[in-house]
Amino acid sequence: MMKSRILFLIAIGVLILGIALFTFSARNQEPAQIFPATVNRDCAPWDGSAFTVSIRYDPTTTITILIWQSPDIKIPTTFTFPDDTGQVGTAYILPELDPLQQLRGTIFFWQVEEGRPIGGRFELVTEAGQRFEGQFKAEWANQIALCG
Repeated sequence: MMKSRILFLIAIGVLILGIALFTFSARNQEPAQIFPATVNRDCAPWDGSAFTVSIRYDPTTTITILIWQSPDIKIPTTFTFPDDTGQVGTAYILPELDPLQQLRGTIFFWQVEEGRPIGGRFELVTEAGQRFEGQFKAEWANQIALCG
């Protein structure tokens, strides 16, 4: 009887320690930085509806994400790059003094509606392994796309 009581108390202690460690580690995580961005209407390669999100990552680097579908996404949606089907879009960075670099990874949108701010997050990486991640809030710009 005494042995089972000791085992029970040890199990409770381990459980409490686990919960405390989880809570402590979650508190110390820094929230992802929110980057300013713009969004514009665009055209897909086949002249269909599309939109482009440009995220200013730092003073010399802009991340550009092209989504080849209408800017009318009602539910939370994730896109993955590269897109092997050629139907989703593409992502790249354009550093001020370097050539364009394709990115791989994901971008998540809470929703997309023309004329309303767009929020989401991204986790992207270059072929050389340079990581770009954070959250963004994009405002619509006045650029007009004439497709077809």
